[in-house]
Amino acid sequence: MKARISCVFLLLIVLAASGTARAEQAPGQAMATLKSTVDEVLAILKTPPDSPGRQEKLYAAASRVFDPEELARRTLGVHWQSFNPEERARFTSAFVKLLERTYLRRIQAYNSAQVVYLSQSSLSDTQAEVSTKIIANREVPVVYRLIKKNDWKVYDVVIEGVSLVQNYRNQFNQVLASQSPEQLISRIEAMGQAQ
Repeated sequence: MKARISCVFLLLIVLAASGTARAEQAPGQAMATLKSTVDEVLAILKTPPDSPGRQEKLYAAASRVFDPEELARRTLGVHWQSFNPEERARFTSAFVKLLERTYLRRIQAYNSAQVVYLSQSSLSDTQAEVSTKIIANREVPVVYRLIKKNDWKVYDVVIEGVSLVQNYRNQFNQVLASQSPEQLISRIEAMGQAQ
């Protein structure tokens, strides 16, 4: 379980990409752009841990590679509509900070990881899945789910059959069954600061 959790942020920050054509018009484009981003992150991870600016570079890569609002919206699912615009913005910010603080420290150990790209499949005109496997101490199957807005951006990562979005959605649904959006946001903000 710890290995799975440790892989999540590695996978999260190496997500996504840029491109201009639709998925079905450019087979493999999501995979090619994903690979470019992954290579950048792995290069950062190979620098010495005490290198100046290393952590900032990892944060910068994370901010470029996934769509925070799409991730937050899909994580809240049906509850997204009950959040007002300010709550949505606060939730998105708090959730991203929680993910960064939870997983960035763990990713440091993955400086010798290898990523093997297996296939890309089109889910729709604007969505694709890229199947990969991470090879570190063992092989971990990973599927990236990407959406095409202006660029390809990752909105979910499925590791060994477990969806990051679905996992958090289940947890947040339990909280929202008895608490307000404001209470959930406050809890997430506190968790993000406590890490």
